[in-house]
Amino acid sequence: MVRNESYWEGAPNMDGMITRVVPDSGARLAQLLSGEIDITGLEPTQLTSVEGNPDITVYSANDDGYDYIGLNLANPANPQPGKDENGKPIPQDPHPILSDINVRKAIAHALDYKTIIDSVYLGRGYQIASNVLPAVEWAHDPSIEPYAYDQELAKQLLEEAGWVDSNGDGVREKDGAELKLTLVTNAGNKVREDLGALVQDQLNQIGFSIDFQTIDFGTLVDQLLGQTYDMVIIGWTGLGSDPNDDVFWRSDFDTPGSGFNFVSYQNPKIDELLQAGVSVPGCDPAKRAPYYKEIQQIIHDDVPYVFISGGVGDTGYNNRWAGIEPGPWSFYWNVHQWWNKTLTP
Repeated sequence: MVRNESYWEGAPNMDGMITRVVPDSGARLAQLLSGEIDITGLEPTQLTSVEGNPDITVYSANDDGYDYIGLNLANPANPQPGKDENGKPIPQDPHPILSDINVRKAIAHALDYKTIIDSVYLGRGYQIASNVLPAVEWAHDPSIEPYAYDQELAKQLLEEAGWVDSNGDGVREKDGAELKLTLVTNAGNKVREDLGALVQDQLNQIGFSIDFQTIDFGTLVDQLLGQTYDMVIIGWTGLGSDPNDDVFWRSDFDTPGSGFNFVSYQNPKIDELLQAGVSVPGCDPAKRAPYYKEIQQIIHDDVPYVFISGGVGDTGYNNRWAGIEPGPWSFYWNVHQWWNKTLTP
């Protein structure tokens, strides 16, 4: 990008900015430390590598995003759009395992969130109950309790769903089929890789057979958008200050090949509430808030996602840059005021 001399707040101080795509987090850190790049996000395990470095400053703040396990509610062997070309709902071929609400709730109760946040995120996270983050104070509903770690309750829910370990091999069965699922995430993201290993272990403890796979990001995206997966560890970021996240939940965004409702979530009440939330005259937050609070409760109860952690973001930047004043919703909000201390005017 190059400087816009006509920018409404005045021409930026810098001549331009180059964004590099570096998929491996270790390579990004190495380039930050060597001075090849000036700014990058840091993973929790990388903080000790920059601590005390006189050339690097770390800015930390709650991210407007979260990590979650997406549960495909439809049959991955037969993906269907949520609506036809006339806008009428298309009945979904249900997932043979995850379409059962008791199984989804069992997964939510089987995970030890405190251990996950402490050991995987190194404390750089916080448990959330639903889809609107606490930072959006006017729309967030703090009364909704996150799912508690309770493996006995998780086992009970699986029993009620008909999944029992009849042969004593540690894996539950129902109607001759094993309680077997594949969990995928993107290779090279150490936090998600560590999270996947822990989730696999904790679910296997209650009778699942989880096949955890780390795959390249392009393949992962193909599986997600194509809706050809069982479970995925992924996250949303950059959600912003408005709670309208309809692209994740509305049935018309359940479009195999392109839509972000790749968990194939179908709930007419959610469709109705999301539309109402953006139709309030004058966009009065007080009048919009009840819609989003009801949405949060329904999504919490339906468990299309297992919400893992709200993000605490750490950004490392080279001290050659001055004027950096990160805002509450964007690290780059005043980028036009940044200037390089090493350059002579």
